[in-house]
This record gives sequence, C-alpha cells and structure tokens, in this order.
Amino acid sequence: MRFDETSKVFEVSVRELAEEEGFRRVGFDRGDGWRRLGLGTQVHSRVVALRRDRHTSYRAEVHVQARVPVEDWTALLTGRLDGCLERESGRWLIEEFKSTNLTVDGVRPSGYSFERDRRQLLAYCYLWKRLGHLRVSGALVYVDIETREEVSIDCLYDEETERDVERRLGRLLAIWRAQEKIRERKRRAAERLPFPHTAPRPVQERLIEAVATAVRQGENLLAEAPTGSGKTAAALHPALAEGLRQGKQVVFLTSKTLQQKMAVSTLVAMNERAFTTLQIRAKEKMCANDRILCHEDFCRFARGYPEKMARSNILGRLRDTYPHHDPDTVFEEARREEVCPFEVQLELAQRADAIVADYNYVFEPGVALRHLAGEELSKAVLIVDEAHNLPDRARQIFSPELLEEDLRALANRLALQPGDLFANLARSLDDLLALLERAAEELPEGEAIAETAPPIEEIQTLRAEWEPRFARYLDWKRETRLALVDDPVLDAHFALQRFGAVLGFFGPDFTCVVERRASGVRLAIVCLDPARSLAPVFRQASASVLMSATLTPPEAVRRVLGLEPDRTASLSLPPPFPPENRKVMILPHVRTTFTARERNYGRIARLIADMSDAHAGNDLVLFPSYRFLSEVAAKMPPTRSRLLVQRSDLSDFERQQILTALSAPPDGGVLLFAVSGGMYAEGVDYPGELLSGVFVVSPALPQVSFERELLRRYFDEKEEAGFDYAYLQPGMTRVVQAAGRLIRSETDRGVIALICRRFLEEPYASRLPRDWYGETPAELVSNRPAEEIREFFERYEPR
Repeated sequence: MRFDETSKVFEVSVRELAEEEGFRRVGFDRGDGWRRLGLGTQVHSRVVALRRDRHTSYRAEVHVQARVPVEDWTALLTGRLDGCLERESGRWLIEEFKSTNLTVDGVRPSGYSFERDRRQLLAYCYLWKRLGHLRVSGALVYVDIETREEVSIDCLYDEETERDVERRLGRLLAIWRAQEKIRERKRRAAERLPFPHTAPRPVQERLIEAVATAVRQGENLLAEAPTGSGKTAAALHPALAEGLRQGKQVVFLTSKTLQQKMAVSTLVAMNERAFTTLQIRAKEKMCANDRILCHEDFCRFARGYPEKMARSNILGRLRDTYPHHDPDTVFEEARREEVCPFEVQLELAQRADAIVADYNYVFEPGVALRHLAGEELSKAVLIVDEAHNLPDRARQIFSPELLEEDLRALANRLALQPGDLFANLARSLDDLLALLERAAEELPEGEAIAETAPPIEEIQTLRAEWEPRFARYLDWKRETRLALVDDPVLDAHFALQRFGAVLGFFGPDFTCVVERRASGVRLAIVCLDPARSLAPVFRQASASVLMSATLTPPEAVRRVLGLEPDRTASLSLPPPFPPENRKVMILPHVRTTFTARERNYGRIARLIADMSDAHAGNDLVLFPSYRFLSEVAAKMPPTRSRLLVQRSDLSDFERQQILTALSAPPDGGVLLFAVSGGMYAEGVDYPGELLSGVFVVSPALPQVSFERELLRRYFDEKEEAGFDYAYLQPGMTRVVQAAGRLIRSETDRGVIALICRRFLEEPYASRLPRDWYGETPAELVSNRPAEEIREFFERYEPR
C-alpha cells in the first residue's frame, strides 16, 4: 500500500484488501515459494484454456482499477481478476481459480483461507461493477491438481458486500492515520540520525551523497570502494535516514553470516530507540524443538501459534523493550512463551525498520520473506553487501538437480512399506528414475557428462501426478503423528518442485546437463546467466545499493545482475589510507598453472616460509583449492610461526578457534593457510595488528569443469567475453578481495604478495587495482621478497 498525503490518494491491491491482520498457523506450506512459481500457474492456464474453448468471449487475466472516495481521500484499488464472462446481456460472472487437492483438503466454506479467497473474489466483483457492469455475480472455483475436477462455489454479491469493501478501505485509511504519530517520530529521528562514528571520512562523504540520491530517486547504485573504506556505515546511514522519512524498510543482505556483524553494530550505534532493527538467523539455528518439523501436529512451539501469539503480546513486548532484535534474545523470549522462535523472527521482520539477512531471504523463491517478494518489494530499500558474490549465488539458486542415488534410496524404502499410499509414491519415483535413465542413454559407458534437452513436459506431468500423492502422504503423517527429523519424501518433493519451477522459465540463459557418476545419474538445470532471474527483484525494489571492493568493469557487472541501464548509476572510490602503509609485491619466479604447479609446490613452500620469517605478526596465505593448499602445507619447512590450515569440513567451533588464535598469537605469530573466496579470505575483519601479510598464490581462477566451460561458451557467443565471465572476473575478484583484508584503518600496515608470473601478464595484470602501481604492474616485481618485507617493517619499528 502507498499513501500520498499531497494528493490524498492511497493505492491498495485486491490481495492486500483481502488479507486480515493476525497470525497464520504453522504448517508444511510455509516457505513454499517454488511451488507458487510452477504448478498453480499450470492449473490456472489449463482451466482458462478450457473456458475459452467453450466461450470464445471469455476474458482472462483482466487488469482492473477504480478510484473509490474514502472520506476526504481517494482509494486507488487495483488487481488482476482471473476470468470473467458475460453470460447474457449485461449479466457478468467473475471467477477466481484456486488449485488444491480435493481428496485431501476438500473444500471447506469456512476458515481463514476460504474467507480470504471469498473477499478477494468479491473485491473483483466490486471493481467490475464500478467499471459500469451493473449485474455481477461471483464464483470461487477450486481445481483438483490431480483429477482436474472443479468445484465451484457461488458467492453472493449484494449491497452489503459493496459496503463491506468500502468499510475495509476506510479501515485501512484509519489504521494509516492512527500510525501518523509513529511515522512523525521516525521522520524526526531521520533528521537527527547520528553517524555511527565520530565523523565520516571524505571518501565516505562521497558514498553517503550517492546512496542518498539513489534512495531518494528510486535508483540502483553500483558502489565500488576499497575494503576498509567504511562502506557499511556510509551506505546504511543515508539509506536508513531516507527509509525512515519515506516509510521504507532497509534490507541489508550478505552472502556470509560473518559479514552481518558489522551491519548490526552500525545499526545499533545509530539507534536512539527511535526505530527497530532485526538480524535474521537461519531456521535450523532458531528451532526450539528437539527436531525441525514445522507443523503444529509435530511441534509444541507451532501448536496453537496464533492463539499464543495474541495472548502473550510477545511482539509488543519485544518492540517496547529492545530497539534491536538480536536472534538470541528473540529465541529465548519465544521459547519462554512456547511459540516458534523462527516464526516470531519473521513476524518481527515484517515490522522492523531495518533488517540484516542472508541473500536467500530476498533472492531465493523458496526462502524469500513474504513481505520481500513481488510487489511488496516496492516498500524495501536493498543494500547488497559484497555484491560480487551475487551472480554465482544466483546461479546456484537457479541450478537445481535430481540425483538418482537419492531417489533410488527412497524408492527402495517405500517399496518395503505396505499400502497404496506408498506404492503410488514409489510409482512416481520409478517414473522419475526412468526419466533420468532415458536422459543418460546417449552417454558413453563409464563416467560422462553432456548437454541434453530439458524435459519440460515430462516434469510437468510427473509433478501433476506427484503433488496429490504427496498431499495424501502429508495427511497420513498428520493422522499417524509420524515425526521424522529428516524426511526423504519431503526432500524429494522439494527437489522436484524446485526443478519444475526453474524449468518453467527455462530459456537460452539456461542449459540442461545429464551426468553419469559412479553413484548414479545426475540431471541438472544450469543457470548460465542470472540476469533474467535477478532483474525482477531489482526492478520491483524501491531502490538498491550494491557494494563491493570489486565491481569492475561496471557495465559487465550491471548486465549480469539484470540492472536497468537507465535506472543504474555507478561510483568508484579511491583508497582512503596512505599508500606507504602498504607494500604490494609480485613474485614472478614461479608459475601456478594447473600443469606447472606440481613441480613448484616445494618452491612455493620455501618462499612462504622465508617471507613469514622475515617479520613478526600473522600472515594469511590463500590458495585456489584445498588440494593445492594441502600439497604446499605438506612441504612447508619449519618456521617461527604456528601453521594453521583451513579444512573444508571445519566445524563452527574450529572456525572460531582459528580467529581466536589470530587474536592471541604465539611470539612467532600465526601462518594461516586458507582458500581464496572462503570465509577467511572475504567477510572477516582483521583490524589493527591481527594481520601483517596476505600472500595470494595464483590468480584463483575457478576450476575448469564441463559446466564452467558451458558458461564460457555462452558468453563467448553472446559477448565474445567467455573467459572473462567464466574465469577471469571471479578469479581476480577473489585476489583483490583477499588483499583488501589487510589495511582496515589509517594505522594498519602490511604486505601483499602475489605469487605467480601470470599477475604480470594479460589479461590478469589489467585487473589489478590501479592504485597499486604508478605506470605499470612491472614496478611491483620483487626478486628478494623476504629482504624487502624485513626492510618494510623495520621502517616502522620504534628506535
């Protein structure tokens, strides 16, 4: 909804008008966004096609809008009705279609869902009548997703219904007016919002001005600023001020949880109890039950959720007590009231002025928050931190796969269960396994991979058969009160649902691959270009700020993120710290290409040892892969530093132990071996003397693979820039990001060493930050790195 005090017009959609305030029950349907992308649309399309076959004058997907006087205001009520037909002269039937499973769900003309559907239909009737069609009736049409059976329920439209619609519009205006004091308080808070530090640096002032302009004008901003330049504060301060003025929610998004700490501390530092903020934690870590089973029949924290929420007033208490809603506090308060902490967190997220969350809560359809999806995004200002990570994350989100090993294991389990329910589920899985086998028929013997035609129609048919069988399975679970922590039937359901949903918008920017592994066949959709998948989010958001130390070249970044050219500005800021505080070296004595690295493992180990021994303090050494890391680690000579090695399977505790060791190192310091692009290379702050050197081994190009080569081919054909998009840009982004860990303040000093001859060669050399050298990267070559490191640090030692 949008209220304009100047024109005294408020805009409201039919869907918004149909919703009731209150708390929804917790069930298996929550977060079912992938399903909404696919099956419901298929059912809808089929029903409309049948209607048009019978009645050539049948109209579908009709956009309707009317201006309705509400006291001294005007309501602009808009919507898109499913279908309408003039049955006889001047008599119109308005239909609203809903897909369901009649066998399991039935049609109950009562309860919240039915009443919401009815209100939605009658609002469309109201609009149609206001457009000059005086005789109107409505029907709710429930369509069975398996049998295609229709159940039509006539809904009376009369003068009382008309008055009810207008009363609802009046109530929305009254609620908005009642909240005027709160809005005024937030507007005053925006005017005096304190900067979270003593004063902004000159480089921050430029970013503050650019962010304020973008948010005020509803634009996108690509902001490239070196690590340590204070991007978080410089983006959040103006965005929050404008958000408080305009009644927009600021959504700060990160790719790693560790990156959220800085955003949270910045918001807390600005908050004088005039607004509320929230950090969202993953469902798995917010579950108070002894197992993650999100249904009121299986979890005491979900049972009676609406009643307990209303009775406890937990939201009001949290709002009045805590200006910032920390996940630990929300968890404990919710557990005390015996309500689901994750659901309470989502309720608070809708009401907060600013939230900090993972990318998924906006960009992944199956996880996205309800108030941050579709048209609702118009009320949100997005700040995307470390935005260079977003293209690959989006590719992952929209690259689902089906695995024979998982499906066959489930089919074998179901075959042991008696009854038609399990036999029918097993039949669906057998059909899906047969599809995988057909896709793999053309592969040569042994392990192999190839592109294949996307099985769009086959998956649609399988989903239509699976959905009602799965619905009956859920009904059986409720009846038997079967509680499985890890339910493979649910896993199979969501895998098929996601696969079918992505197939629904398959196009040239996707491909489909089939792979035969030792463990079985893999059928996967591969998102090559995420622009089309991301574009709707940025188009619908009120404004977006995308930040990183590496957003070069901006034209390529803008295109791959799907940002509108005429609505997107870019800004590149210089480093804020004295260049003499940093020494950058290129060590061209070794090559780290895949074919050359094996004979250089020992040489690289000796180089690292010598450089580490040349100074006191901690060093971070980054490798392009865990294998490369372990090979060099095995050949390391003794050093005065304590060697710590990142493994791919580190627990949360072990990760934290490494950070603790860096904070309190032994006398010789810590030498940390980690992987480029990982948590220690990005998203972790190393303030003060926590880090003295960053040694980057190799340009960190992604590993060559069949699917990476498909990405290269796609961009070669599209822009003649396949190597850039598939390898160079992500690889050199990791290098620059890692180097940025070193200098975080005016007093930090340190050494960056790039170990590989390729850093002097094109196309790699031109991707090094321009402020690292004067005329050419050749100036950075070091033939005696250990001695130069020793001399660099000796200049700053007290005499």
